[in-house]
This record gives sequence, C-alpha cells and structure tokens, in this order.
Amino acid sequence: MPWLRRSPLVVCMGSTWLQTTRTVLPHLAKLVREMRPTAHLSSVVELDAESLIEKGVRAVLWDVDGTLMSHHASALPRPLETAVRALLADSRFRHAIVSNCQEPRLEQLGEIFPDVPVLLGYRSEEGARFRVRRGREDTWREGAADAWSPATPGLPIRKPSAALLRAAMAELGVEDTGEVLMVGDQYLTDIASANLAGVRSIKVPTLERASFPIPVRVAQALENVLYRLRHGRPRLGWGAES
Repeated sequence: MPWLRRSPLVVCMGSTWLQTTRTVLPHLAKLVREMRPTAHLSSVVELDAESLIEKGVRAVLWDVDGTLMSHHASALPRPLETAVRALLADSRFRHAIVSNCQEPRLEQLGEIFPDVPVLLGYRSEEGARFRVRRGREDTWREGAADAWSPATPGLPIRKPSAALLRAAMAELGVEDTGEVLMVGDQYLTDIASANLAGVRSIKVPTLERASFPIPVRVAQALENVLYRLRHGRPRLGWGAES
C-alpha cells in the first residue's frame, strides 16, 4: 500500500512498546475502568472446548506474545501446544489473532498459525485499514478507527482498540459480541480492548515475563498494581469476577 510504504513511522515500528504506550497513556484514567476481565485463568490450557460452547462462545480472539508463548518465540511451548492446537482445530470455533506486533512478527505469526487470520491495524489518510495475514497471503480490510486510536496518519492502531477487535470479528463473519471471547495477558491492552468492544475476556498470567523488554515488564508490573488497587486480588475461575 503506497500510504504505508511512504510513512516514516513504519521505520520506527520496532518500538512497539512505545507505540502502545502512546495509545494508553492519554486515556489511562479511563482505561483503568476497563481492566476487569470476565475471568482470570491460570493458563490457556483451562479453556475447555465444551465449557466454551456451554457459555455461548463461537469465536476466540487471541493475543500471542505473553499469552500463548514467550516474547517473539517461534513455537508454542510444549505444555500448551496440544491443548491450543486442539482448540484451534475445533470446527465449532472461529479464531483470529489481534496483535500489537510489527511487520516481521506478523509474517512469522502467519507461518506459526497458517490457518488463523492475524490482524494489524493502521491509520491512513483514507481512514483505518486492517492488514489480514493468513499463512503467506495478505488481504486488506477497511474499517472505522475509534477514539483510542492515535490520529497520526500511518501510525499503527494498537490495543487497546475496539476497532481492531471489531475488524477481527468482521473477518470471521461474527456479528454477535456475546459469541466472542478475547484471551490475553495484559489488562490495559487485551482486556481493555475486549471491554471497549463489548466482548467477554479471559486474563492469563504472562508467559516467561523475563523474555520481554524491560519497558514492557515495567508496564506489566504497573498495570497489575493498578488492577489490585481498583479491584483487589484477582480471583481464578469463571464467575469469580462477577
């Protein structure tokens, strides 16, 4: 896309944590109110297919780094691989990955999850556009940005973003927000995105926190403090947060 190639901001996309911080900080006071997940689980292994069906879940939106694997890992860890691959292969569900990653990581995720669409969002002069990576194939979807997206043309649309999740729902052909579940490891990006989009969410502990850059680890520690100050100690299990 010409607008993407010519944007000087694309050169700086390696600092994904900085772009995410730019999205979060101006709205931090409001986002703190959107931190509460539907449930806390100790691992994505606890996402049982039959329980999800009983709860009316038909589509799962995934964060990857920190949720399914360590930072920029090239494969699912052994303890998770069997359970996650089984859930991804279950024809009763539709899946998509919504990421704050940069372009090279998007392409890598397409290789790791060839049957799952991976979405990145961008602001352009023409409006919001979403790159959808399936394996090695790219398509583009136009959509609306939201109040949480920075206004600078060419800047990636980062979580927290209702627009990013809605674009993923549109890609999956799912209109009912009650059928959608977001799974992630960070309150102010993954869980806040879900609440802003009106979908349910699962918060899991960050996998191999030490694998992340120091600024990300600091941000994760701070959001955990903010959550406890507002909501108290997280309680594990479906229904525990109600």
